[in-house]
Amino acid sequence: MAQYTITATSVKAGNVTVSNTDTQRFPSPAEFATEAEAQANAAKYAKNLNYEDHQRAWDWVGHAAAV
Repeated sequence: MAQYTITATSVKAGNVTVSNTDTQRFPSPAEFATEAEAQANAAKYAKNLNYEDHQRAWDWVGHAAAV
């Protein structure tokens, strides 16, 4: 299985990209059988980001990049 790094980007926050900060629920880098599985995990991570803790933005988009 390939390893992927999980990040999220917010346009509202000035095109800020954050690395995974919740490694218990969303490990990064992590192994996934397919790129689609990695991207699904990244989408969940982005949805999980907290407005108060992450640049006061709700528009986070998850990204999975092969390591």
